[in-house]
Amino acid sequence: MHALTPYPITPIGCFLGVVLTLLPLTSHIRKLGLGVWGFALWTATANLILFVNTILWHDNVKNTAPIWCDITTKLQFGANFGIAGSSSAVSFQLYKITHRRAFLETRRQRRRTIVCELLLIVVFPVLLMGIGIVVQPVRFLIMEELGCTQTYYSYVAYFTTYVATILLDLPCLILAPLTMRIFRRHRKEMNEFLSSGQGISRSKYNRLMIMTCLGVKLVPISFGIIVFHIVLGKKSPLNHPFISWKNVHYDGGGGFFPGSSLSSVLQTPASTWSTFPGIPFAVKLAEWFHVVVAILFFALFGTTPEMVKNYRSALWFVPERLGYKRVRTTDVETISDVAFNSNPDRNQRVLPRHSR
Repeated sequence: MHALTPYPITPIGCFLGVVLTLLPLTSHIRKLGLGVWGFALWTATANLILFVNTILWHDNVKNTAPIWCDITTKLQFGANFGIAGSSSAVSFQLYKITHRRAFLETRRQRRRTIVCELLLIVVFPVLLMGIGIVVQPVRFLIMEELGCTQTYYSYVAYFTTYVATILLDLPCLILAPLTMRIFRRHRKEMNEFLSSGQGISRSKYNRLMIMTCLGVKLVPISFGIIVFHIVLGKKSPLNHPFISWKNVHYDGGGGFFPGSSLSSVLQTPASTWSTFPGIPFAVKLAEWFHVVVAILFFALFGTTPEMVKNYRSALWFVPERLGYKRVRTTDVETISDVAFNSNPDRNQRVLPRHSR
Protein backbone atom coordinates (compact mmCIF):
# COMPACT_ATOMS: atom_id res chain seq x y z
CA MET A 1 0.00 0.00 0.00
CA HIS A 2 1.28 3.47 -0.88
CA ALA A 3 1.78 5.77 2.10
CA LEU A 4 -0.23 8.57 0.49
CA THR A 5 -3.19 6.32 -0.26
CA PRO A 6 -4.70 5.52 3.17
CA TYR A 7 -7.08 2.60 3.47
CA PRO A 8 -9.97 2.51 4.19
CA ILE A 9 -10.23 6.33 4.19
CA THR A 10 -10.43 6.52 0.40
CA PRO A 11 -13.36 4.09 -0.10
CA ILE A 12 -15.17 5.66 2.86
CA GLY A 13 -14.75 9.09 1.30
CA CYS A 14 -16.00 7.84 -2.07
CA PHE A 15 -19.04 6.18 -0.48
CA LEU A 16 -19.89 9.40 1.36
CA GLY A 17 -19.51 11.16 -1.99
CA VAL A 18 -22.23 8.93 -3.45
CA VAL A 19 -24.57 9.54 -0.51
CA LEU A 20 -23.97 13.30 -0.34
CA THR A 21 -24.62 13.68 -4.06
CA LEU A 22 -27.83 11.62 -4.24
CA LEU A 23 -29.38 12.75 -0.95
CA PRO A 24 -30.49 16.24 -2.13
CA LEU A 25 -32.24 14.69 -5.14
CA THR A 26 -34.75 12.94 -2.88
CA SER A 27 -36.19 16.29 -1.80
CA HIS A 28 -35.98 18.14 -5.12
CA ILE A 29 -37.20 15.53 -7.60
CA ARG A 30 -39.42 17.92 -9.55
CA LYS A 31 -37.77 21.21 -8.64
CA LEU A 32 -34.25 20.75 -10.02
CA GLY A 33 -33.48 21.04 -13.72
CA LEU A 34 -31.80 18.48 -15.92
CA GLY A 35 -28.45 20.21 -15.48
CA VAL A 36 -28.44 19.73 -11.71
CA TRP A 37 -29.66 16.13 -12.06
CA GLY A 38 -26.96 15.37 -14.62
CA PHE A 39 -24.29 16.95 -12.43
CA ALA A 40 -25.38 14.86 -9.44
CA LEU A 41 -25.68 11.55 -11.30
CA TRP A 42 -22.33 11.87 -13.09
CA THR A 43 -20.61 12.80 -9.81
CA ALA A 44 -22.28 9.92 -7.96
CA THR A 45 -21.28 7.50 -10.74
CA ALA A 46 -17.62 8.53 -10.55
CA ASN A 47 -17.59 8.16 -6.75
CA LEU A 48 -19.35 4.78 -6.87
CA ILE A 49 -16.80 3.43 -9.34
CA LEU A 50 -13.88 4.59 -7.19
CA PHE A 51 -15.55 3.18 -4.08
CA VAL A 52 -15.63 -0.28 -5.65
CA ASN A 53 -12.20 0.03 -7.27
CA THR A 54 -10.38 1.08 -4.12
CA ILE A 55 -11.78 -1.98 -2.32
CA LEU A 56 -11.23 -4.56 -5.07
CA TRP A 57 -7.67 -3.44 -5.86
CA HIS A 58 -6.46 -2.68 -2.38
CA ASP A 59 -2.91 -4.12 -2.19
CA ASN A 60 -3.20 -6.05 -5.48
CA VAL A 61 -3.28 -5.67 -9.27
CA LYS A 62 -5.15 -8.87 -10.16
CA ASN A 63 -7.48 -8.80 -13.14
CA THR A 64 -10.45 -9.94 -11.06
CA ALA A 65 -13.27 -8.05 -12.79
CA PRO A 66 -12.50 -7.49 -16.49
CA ILE A 67 -16.10 -6.78 -17.55
CA TRP A 68 -16.49 -4.27 -14.71
CA CYS A 69 -13.31 -2.54 -15.89
CA ASP A 70 -14.46 -2.47 -19.53
CA ILE A 71 -17.62 -0.61 -18.50
CA THR A 72 -16.35 1.62 -15.70
CA THR A 73 -13.24 2.89 -17.47
CA LYS A 74 -15.52 4.37 -20.14
CA LEU A 75 -17.86 5.84 -17.51
CA GLN A 76 -14.92 7.32 -15.60
CA PHE A 77 -13.69 8.89 -18.83
CA GLY A 78 -17.14 10.32 -19.53
CA ALA A 79 -17.81 11.59 -15.99
CA ASN A 80 -15.78 14.78 -16.39
CA PHE A 81 -17.46 15.44 -19.73
CA GLY A 82 -20.86 14.90 -18.11
CA ILE A 83 -20.07 17.19 -15.17
CA ALA A 84 -18.79 19.92 -17.51
CA GLY A 85 -21.82 19.58 -19.79
CA SER A 86 -24.24 19.64 -16.86
CA SER A 87 -22.63 22.80 -15.48
CA SER A 88 -22.95 24.42 -18.90
CA ALA A 89 -26.62 23.43 -19.08
CA VAL A 90 -27.22 25.18 -15.74
CA SER A 91 -25.32 28.25 -16.92
CA PHE A 92 -27.48 28.44 -20.08
CA GLN A 93 -30.63 28.18 -17.95
CA LEU A 94 -29.52 30.93 -15.56
CA TYR A 95 -28.45 33.21 -18.39
CA LYS A 96 -31.85 32.92 -20.07
CA ILE A 97 -33.68 33.57 -16.80
CA THR A 98 -31.52 36.59 -16.00
CA HIS A 99 -31.64 37.98 -19.53
CA ARG A 100 -35.41 37.63 -19.95
CA ARG A 101 -36.37 38.15 -16.30
CA ALA A 102 -38.87 35.35 -16.88
CA PHE A 103 -39.00 31.69 -15.93
CA LEU A 104 -41.94 30.45 -18.00
CA GLU A 105 -41.38 29.04 -21.50
CA THR A 106 -43.68 27.99 -24.29
CA ARG A 107 -43.98 24.28 -25.05
CA ARG A 108 -41.77 24.69 -28.12
CA GLN A 109 -39.13 26.62 -26.21
CA ARG A 110 -39.17 24.06 -23.41
CA ARG A 111 -38.75 21.20 -25.90
CA ARG A 112 -35.81 22.95 -27.50
CA THR A 113 -34.25 23.58 -24.09
CA ILE A 114 -34.58 19.92 -23.10
CA VAL A 115 -32.93 18.79 -26.35
CA CYS A 116 -30.01 21.16 -25.85
CA GLU A 117 -29.55 20.09 -22.24
CA LEU A 118 -29.62 16.38 -23.13
CA LEU A 119 -27.00 17.01 -25.80
CA LEU A 120 -24.69 18.59 -23.22
CA ILE A 121 -25.42 16.16 -20.39
CA VAL A 122 -25.69 12.80 -22.17
CA VAL A 123 -25.07 12.80 -25.93
CA PHE A 124 -21.75 14.66 -26.10
CA PRO A 125 -20.19 12.76 -23.15
CA VAL A 126 -21.24 9.38 -24.61
CA LEU A 127 -19.95 10.40 -28.04
CA LEU A 128 -16.59 11.43 -26.58
CA MET A 129 -16.45 8.17 -24.63
CA GLY A 130 -16.73 6.34 -27.95
CA ILE A 131 -14.15 8.54 -29.69
CA GLY A 132 -11.67 7.71 -26.92
CA ILE A 133 -11.01 4.31 -28.46
CA VAL A 134 -9.13 6.03 -31.30
CA VAL A 135 -6.23 6.79 -28.93
CA GLN A 136 -6.65 3.78 -26.61
CA PRO A 137 -3.57 1.52 -26.90
CA VAL A 138 -4.60 -1.15 -24.34
CA ARG A 139 -7.83 -2.61 -22.98
CA PHE A 140 -7.31 -0.97 -19.57
CA LEU A 141 -4.71 -0.35 -16.90
CA ILE A 142 -4.93 -1.67 -13.33
CA MET A 143 -3.14 0.51 -10.78
CA GLU A 144 -2.77 -0.77 -7.26
CA GLU A 145 -5.02 1.18 -4.82
CA LEU A 146 -6.71 3.12 -7.65
CA GLY A 147 -8.12 0.18 -9.61
CA CYS A 148 -8.77 -0.03 -13.33
CA THR A 149 -8.36 3.10 -15.36
CA GLN A 150 -7.76 4.08 -18.96
CA THR A 151 -4.59 5.23 -20.68
CA TYR A 152 -4.18 7.03 -24.00
CA TYR A 153 -1.51 7.55 -26.64
CA SER A 154 -0.54 10.30 -29.12
CA TYR A 155 -1.13 14.03 -29.43
CA VAL A 156 -4.72 13.39 -30.46
CA ALA A 157 -5.53 12.47 -26.85
CA TYR A 158 -5.02 16.10 -25.83
CA PHE A 159 -8.00 17.04 -27.98
CA THR A 160 -10.25 14.04 -27.27
CA THR A 161 -9.71 14.31 -23.51
CA TYR A 162 -8.66 17.69 -22.13
CA VAL A 163 -9.54 20.15 -24.89
CA ALA A 164 -12.97 18.50 -25.18
CA THR A 165 -13.52 19.03 -21.43
CA ILE A 166 -12.52 22.68 -21.75
CA LEU A 167 -14.89 23.20 -24.68
CA LEU A 168 -17.79 21.64 -22.76
CA ASP A 169 -16.99 23.89 -19.80
CA LEU A 170 -16.53 26.97 -21.96
CA PRO A 171 -20.19 28.14 -21.65
CA CYS A 172 -19.72 28.34 -17.86
CA LEU A 173 -16.56 30.37 -18.32
CA ILE A 174 -18.34 32.81 -20.65
CA LEU A 175 -21.91 32.91 -19.34
CA ALA A 176 -21.20 33.04 -15.60
CA PRO A 177 -19.64 36.55 -15.69
CA LEU A 178 -22.20 37.70 -18.28
CA THR A 179 -25.06 36.54 -16.06
CA MET A 180 -23.60 38.31 -13.04
CA ARG A 181 -23.13 41.47 -15.11
CA ILE A 182 -26.76 41.45 -16.30
CA PHE A 183 -27.93 40.82 -12.73
CA ARG A 184 -25.99 43.84 -11.45
CA ARG A 185 -27.27 46.08 -14.26
CA HIS A 186 -30.89 45.04 -13.65
CA ARG A 187 -30.70 44.40 -9.92
CA LYS A 188 -34.04 46.05 -9.13
CA GLU A 189 -35.93 44.15 -11.85
CA MET A 190 -34.26 40.86 -10.85
CA ASN A 191 -35.13 41.39 -7.19
CA GLU A 192 -38.75 41.98 -8.12
CA PHE A 193 -38.77 38.94 -10.39
CA LEU A 194 -37.21 36.62 -7.79
CA SER A 195 -39.65 37.89 -5.16
CA SER A 196 -42.66 37.34 -7.40
CA GLY A 197 -42.64 33.55 -7.04
CA GLN A 198 -42.70 32.89 -10.81
CA GLY A 199 -41.08 29.47 -10.66
CA ILE A 200 -37.65 30.19 -9.12
CA SER A 201 -36.90 31.53 -5.68
CA ARG A 202 -34.04 33.79 -4.71
CA SER A 203 -32.44 30.97 -2.72
CA LYS A 204 -32.51 28.55 -5.66
CA TYR A 205 -31.22 31.23 -8.04
CA ASN A 206 -28.27 31.96 -5.75
CA ARG A 207 -27.46 28.27 -5.39
CA LEU A 208 -27.53 27.74 -9.14
CA MET A 209 -25.34 30.81 -9.63
CA ILE A 210 -22.74 29.43 -7.21
CA MET A 211 -22.89 26.06 -8.96
CA THR A 212 -22.29 27.77 -12.31
CA CYS A 213 -19.27 29.60 -10.94
CA LEU A 214 -17.91 26.34 -9.53
CA GLY A 215 -18.47 24.72 -12.92
CA VAL A 216 -15.35 26.37 -14.33
CA LYS A 217 -13.15 24.31 -11.97
CA LEU A 218 -12.40 21.74 -14.70
CA VAL A 219 -10.80 24.36 -16.95
CA PRO A 220 -7.73 25.12 -14.78
CA ILE A 221 -7.41 21.44 -13.86
CA SER A 222 -7.40 20.44 -17.55
CA PHE A 223 -4.85 23.13 -18.36
CA GLY A 224 -2.69 21.95 -15.45
CA ILE A 225 -2.76 18.34 -16.68
CA ILE A 226 -1.87 19.47 -20.22
CA VAL A 227 1.12 21.42 -18.90
CA PHE A 228 2.15 18.43 -16.76
CA HIS A 229 2.22 16.11 -19.79
CA ILE A 230 4.07 18.68 -21.91
CA VAL A 231 6.76 19.01 -19.23
CA LEU A 232 7.18 15.21 -19.15
CA GLY A 233 8.11 15.27 -22.84
CA LYS A 234 8.58 11.88 -24.44
CA LYS A 235 8.06 10.17 -21.07
CA SER A 236 4.34 10.88 -21.49
CA PRO A 237 2.35 8.66 -23.90
CA LEU A 238 0.50 11.76 -25.08
CA ASN A 239 3.61 13.36 -26.61
CA HIS A 240 3.88 11.03 -29.59
CA PRO A 241 2.44 11.31 -33.12
CA PHE A 242 -0.61 9.39 -34.24
CA ILE A 243 0.78 7.37 -37.15
CA SER A 244 -1.99 4.87 -37.80
CA TRP A 245 -4.70 2.77 -36.15
CA LYS A 246 -2.36 -0.25 -36.27
CA ASN A 247 0.49 1.68 -34.68
CA VAL A 248 -1.67 2.66 -31.71
CA HIS A 249 -3.71 -0.51 -31.19
CA TYR A 250 -1.46 -3.37 -32.30
CA ASP A 251 2.11 -2.08 -31.99
CA GLY A 252 1.92 -1.28 -28.30
CA GLY A 253 1.18 2.39 -28.81
CA GLY A 254 4.11 2.95 -31.14
CA GLY A 255 6.36 0.89 -28.85
CA PHE A 256 5.56 2.96 -25.74
CA PHE A 257 3.83 -0.12 -24.26
CA PRO A 258 6.05 -2.95 -25.59
CA GLY A 259 4.32 -6.22 -26.42
CA SER A 260 0.83 -4.90 -25.76
CA SER A 261 -2.23 -4.45 -27.94
CA LEU A 262 -5.85 -3.33 -27.64
CA SER A 263 -6.68 -6.63 -25.89
CA SER A 264 -3.88 -6.31 -23.32
CA VAL A 265 -4.33 -5.47 -19.64
CA LEU A 266 -1.49 -3.56 -17.98
CA GLN A 267 -0.86 -3.97 -14.26
CA THR A 268 1.11 -1.44 -12.22
CA PRO A 269 1.80 -1.95 -8.49
CA ALA A 270 2.10 1.04 -6.16
CA SER A 271 5.82 0.40 -5.75
CA THR A 272 6.19 1.19 -9.47
CA TRP A 273 3.82 4.11 -10.08
CA SER A 274 4.87 5.89 -6.88
CA THR A 275 8.43 6.31 -8.24
CA PHE A 276 7.34 8.43 -11.24
CA PRO A 277 7.34 12.18 -10.60
CA GLY A 278 3.87 13.65 -10.36
CA ILE A 279 2.02 10.32 -10.52
CA PRO A 280 1.25 10.10 -6.75
CA PHE A 281 -0.34 13.56 -6.95
CA ALA A 282 -2.31 12.51 -10.05
CA VAL A 283 -3.54 9.39 -8.21
CA LYS A 284 -4.68 11.44 -5.20
CA LEU A 285 -6.41 13.91 -7.50
CA ALA A 286 -8.25 11.08 -9.24
CA GLU A 287 -9.31 9.60 -5.89
CA TRP A 288 -10.56 12.75 -4.16
CA PHE A 289 -11.60 15.19 -6.88
CA HIS A 290 -15.15 13.85 -7.23
CA VAL A 291 -15.48 13.51 -3.45
CA VAL A 292 -14.77 17.23 -3.09
CA VAL A 293 -17.26 17.94 -5.89
CA ALA A 294 -19.88 15.88 -4.02
CA ILE A 295 -19.26 17.83 -0.78
CA LEU A 296 -19.67 21.16 -2.60
CA PHE A 297 -22.86 19.93 -4.27
CA PHE A 298 -24.28 18.83 -0.92
CA ALA A 299 -23.36 22.18 0.65
CA LEU A 300 -25.44 23.90 -2.04
CA PHE A 301 -28.49 21.64 -2.29
CA GLY A 302 -28.38 19.43 0.80
CA THR A 303 -28.58 22.14 3.46
CA THR A 304 -31.86 23.81 2.51
CA PRO A 305 -34.60 24.21 5.18
CA GLU A 306 -36.63 21.51 3.43
CA MET A 307 -33.71 19.08 3.60
CA VAL A 308 -33.09 19.89 7.27
CA LYS A 309 -36.74 19.10 7.97
CA ASN A 310 -36.34 15.77 6.17
CA TYR A 311 -33.23 14.94 8.21
CA ARG A 312 -35.16 15.55 11.44
CA SER A 313 -38.00 13.35 10.25
CA ALA A 314 -35.56 10.57 9.38
CA LEU A 315 -33.84 10.79 12.77
CA TRP A 316 -37.19 10.56 14.58
CA PHE A 317 -38.54 7.71 12.42
CA VAL A 318 -37.46 4.88 14.75
CA PRO A 319 -38.07 6.67 18.12
CA GLU A 320 -41.62 7.58 17.03
CA ARG A 321 -42.27 3.93 16.15
CA LEU A 322 -41.10 3.02 19.67
CA GLY A 323 -43.65 5.36 21.23
CA TYR A 324 -41.56 8.47 21.80
CA LYS A 325 -43.13 11.75 20.82
CA ARG A 326 -41.27 14.83 19.72
CA VAL A 327 -42.43 18.37 20.32
CA ARG A 328 -43.52 19.94 17.04
CA THR A 329 -42.08 23.42 16.87
CA THR A 330 -43.68 26.06 14.71
CA ASP A 331 -41.83 27.20 11.64
CA VAL A 332 -39.69 30.24 12.27
CA GLU A 333 -40.17 32.86 9.63
CA THR A 334 -37.71 35.52 8.64
CA ILE A 335 -38.62 39.03 7.62
CA SER A 336 -38.10 38.16 3.97
CA ASP A 337 -40.70 35.37 4.25
CA VAL A 338 -43.45 37.44 5.91
CA ALA A 339 -45.96 39.36 3.82
CA PHE A 340 -46.89 42.54 5.67
CA ASN A 341 -50.41 43.94 5.33
CA SER A 342 -51.73 47.15 6.88
CA ASN A 343 -55.18 45.57 7.30
CA PRO A 344 -54.73 41.91 8.31
CA ASP A 345 -57.80 39.75 8.71
CA ARG A 346 -58.45 37.18 11.41
CA ASN A 347 -56.96 34.31 9.44
CA GLN A 348 -53.62 36.00 8.83
CA ARG A 349 -50.61 35.45 11.06
CA VAL A 350 -49.55 38.64 12.83
CA LEU A 351 -46.14 39.26 14.29
CA PRO A 352 -46.20 39.63 18.07
CA ARG A 353 -45.78 43.19 19.39
CA HIS A 354 -43.34 43.58 22.25
CA SER A 355 -43.97 46.30 24.81
CA ARG A 356 -41.16 48.63 25.65
